[in-house]
Amino acid sequence: METNLKYFIYARKSSEDSQRQIASVQDQINALATMAVRESLSVARLPFKEERSAKDPGRPIFNDVLDRIQAGEANALLCWDIDRLSRNPIDNGRLQWMLQKSVIKVIKTPGRAYYPEDAGLLMSIEGGRATDYVMRLSKNVKRGLNSKAMRGWRPSGGPIGYLNVGIEKGSKTIAIDPERFELVRKMWDLFLTGTYAVSKIREIAINDWHLTTLPHRKIGGKALSMSHMYNIFNDTFYYGCYPWTDPESGERKLIKGNHQPMITELEYRRAQVLLGKRGKPQPHTREFAFTGLMRCGECDSSITAEEKNQIICTACKHKFAYENKTTCPKCAADISEMSNPTILNYVYYHCTKKKDRDCSQKTVRLDDLEKQFNAILGDLTIDEDYLKLAIDYLNDKGRESGSEEKAMQVSLQSAYNNCETRLSNLSREFTSPLNSKYDLYTPEEFKKQKMELMTERERLAKEMGGTSEKFDRDLETTERVFVFCTFAQKHFNTPDLQKKRTIFGTIGSNLTLKDRKLSIERLHPYLLIENELKNQRSLLEGLEPEKEGYAERKEAAFAASIPDWLPE
Repeated sequence: METNLKYFIYARKSSEDSQRQIASVQDQINALATMAVRESLSVARLPFKEERSAKDPGRPIFNDVLDRIQAGEANALLCWDIDRLSRNPIDNGRLQWMLQKSVIKVIKTPGRAYYPEDAGLLMSIEGGRATDYVMRLSKNVKRGLNSKAMRGWRPSGGPIGYLNVGIEKGSKTIAIDPERFELVRKMWDLFLTGTYAVSKIREIAINDWHLTTLPHRKIGGKALSMSHMYNIFNDTFYYGCYPWTDPESGERKLIKGNHQPMITELEYRRAQVLLGKRGKPQPHTREFAFTGLMRCGECDSSITAEEKNQIICTACKHKFAYENKTTCPKCAADISEMSNPTILNYVYYHCTKKKDRDCSQKTVRLDDLEKQFNAILGDLTIDEDYLKLAIDYLNDKGRESGSEEKAMQVSLQSAYNNCETRLSNLSREFTSPLNSKYDLYTPEEFKKQKMELMTERERLAKEMGGTSEKFDRDLETTERVFVFCTFAQKHFNTPDLQKKRTIFGTIGSNLTLKDRKLSIERLHPYLLIENELKNQRSLLEGLEPEKEGYAERKEAAFAASIPDWLPE
């Protein structure tokens, strides 16, 4: 590894068309940052982004980069390609001179490195561009495809049931096909019953629904083939993910897409079981919502999760794990020929026992864990009807604060102006002829009084700028807490794992699991709301909801408690 090299990363767009090249600049930076980490290169500062074309000299960022290198801030350059640096004779000459004199010790790109002895090559770069055009084009296309895949859009587009949306190449997205999406979903529904063969579903789709592939200019618009049918039921895209191979590392992984899924992951897994030998084995990329958030209440080890997938044989009723199996291990019945078998999918959370191998804590099923957390959220939930009351109260409080703040600001401004006047008078009196013999102030007295007045002025300036800001922040935080308590339970009970995880970790700290019970130390705002809501429920327990005045008393109780929820 080269030592004593400090790199600047430089990225430049290849056209003045900013809309076309915004992604290109960021793609270059992402690729170069990855390369720097992979090769352990020392990068001196954040990347430089050039928005000007290199056809004419005078690029401000490029000149700044070379000036900084000349000043010794770095001695090497990292860029996507050598033509990112120079496309005109003036810039090319300066770059060649700095490389030749070893001011720049190396210019490194993903394809090769240029050293001082290669300086002469820079003079002939433009003339030799045509010879390596095909190689660079291939590299740039791979970079663009990889960037699009990492952004959550499958580069090859969507399968039947989806449409490629957009005009500009490289920026197309994927949306549902309103004509075919529901029909393909019906195909999945039939298959997941376990009573329809793939061939029968194809027959229904062609003859009854008249489903065809998406027509294009030269291809498409035809009936689905059997191989196409199996491709549909094997395609992970339908549950929201797609496989992608990283062009640099060769690593193959599943990427979560931005498109709307047609089925759930559990439905996809069931389909693979039903397909048997024709099923597609998938890499284990199961995500769990709550791992890394809880500790064991007995030994303080972290809590992890695992999934168990089983099937009950329709012939001998034997229950077994179906992964990597095509037949029942007891009676050898083919899984793909079983009629509507019972498929069981469980997620368990348990202690890792890393701190104590003898930890006695048992596993907790996901549905039990979510049930407990739902009960906690239930104690915090504010009726949507009452959220408006809370927001209106906060707005009124903000307006009241505005009036009080205005009066306070007038008072503070007056005190600040008075302090400024006293400072001015102090300086004038100290330098006046009357103080030539220090009859008014000695230098020490002047310095002391000036320091006191400056300290007072600084304090008043901070107060003028800080009083309203703190109150506004408190009101904003309180509003966010109210909104969270109103909608958290609704969002928690959706399939979105990221939402579940965010909500799970929001209301408190020190989440522990012991004896299959979840414990959370509520943060102060949520603890306050929980206690107030409990008080309200106890006050209203004796009232019958059907009786007149119940709703009004409930609303009044809620409104009266709002001030107690505000930060002190």
